[in-house]
Amino acid sequence: MALTDCHTTGRVFDSAPAAPRPHAAPGYAGALAALPRLRDEAGANYRTGRFLSRSASACMVLLAAGALALAVTALAGGGTLKADFAWAALVLLGVIAMTRNYIRGFARSLRRVPLQEAAADLRVLLLYTGMAWASGAFLLMPGNPAPALVFFFAALPSLGLALALKDRAGTLAFAAPVTLATAGAAVLGAWPLDSWVAGAVLACGLGIACLPALHRP
Repeated sequence: MALTDCHTTGRVFDSAPAAPRPHAAPGYAGALAALPRLRDEAGANYRTGRFLSRSASACMVLLAAGALALAVTALAGGGTLKADFAWAALVLLGVIAMTRNYIRGFARSLRRVPLQEAAADLRVLLLYTGMAWASGAFLLMPGNPAPALVFFFAALPSLGLALALKDRAGTLAFAAPVTLATAGAAVLGAWPLDSWVAGAVLACGLGIACLPALHRP
């Protein structure tokens, strides 16, 4: 059939651009409006995944710091063998739980695991491990410990976790009980320079808790 066979009064070819559909503009506008929210969600998932991936390094820090604390306090005439074993078992239980959470929440496929739930569990485990570590201020320390020993007992693991995790909430969950318990033990036990040591421990704990804010996500 030839073009001349078309019996129509309208134009066969219309060079004018077609008018947009009335319902297309709102759809495009909604998609564009959702882009910032999707970007924020992707950024949050990325930061959460990075936080979970660093828990393995945090466990290594705790193991190394725990072994050092046991050795130094034993040389300084610290707690009994039973007290040392109880403290080490409490801290090791937290490390094992963090390792299990790492395997469950990060080492497997990320598509199957809720990242936010795994991150919340890790912060709870850090709080428990901080409380377990804080018990060492009463179980490991000798009767009149050196101020440097008390300071490094609280500061060293907290600083190591702050550098390993780079997460303010996770660092605070561990550092808060360690700092408060160590400062309280120094004052209650009337240790040498108790007020000065307690103040230094509290100031250092506050600085360490703010340290992750300096890291870029």
